[in-house]
Amino acid sequence: MTAEEEYCTVVRCENVNVASSNTFPNALASIGVHLDNVGDIVIEDSNTVCFVVTPEVTKQCLRLLSKELVGTGVSLSVVDSHEFMPHGEMQEMKLSRVLERQMERKKLDAGYVQFG
Repeated sequence: MTAEEEYCTVVRCENVNVASSNTFPNALASIGVHLDNVGDIVIEDSNTVCFVVTPEVTKQCLRLLSKELVGTGVSLSVVDSHEFMPHGEMQEMKLSRVLERQMERKKLDAGYVQFG
């Protein structure tokens, strides 16, 4: 295991319809991955996206994310440690307002108290 693998994992998502899918920050949040556990999200082309996550949420992403995305045969895999992050368009790490409101309601319903 390299030092990088201890801190981050690069996941490649293929066969995803990027234009029709939910944005990746929204999709990740909807499967329970907090954005603090997500690094860069790079859109390689209209069908391929790579993103960086902490090792703790990698398995969760591999199992659940394909259900939140549009595409035929959406597949997710961990990028080998000898490969580099591809070049492409960076996606902004911002949740939709609707999802932000839903998450706030869940906190209130669960009895979370936010100070300050």
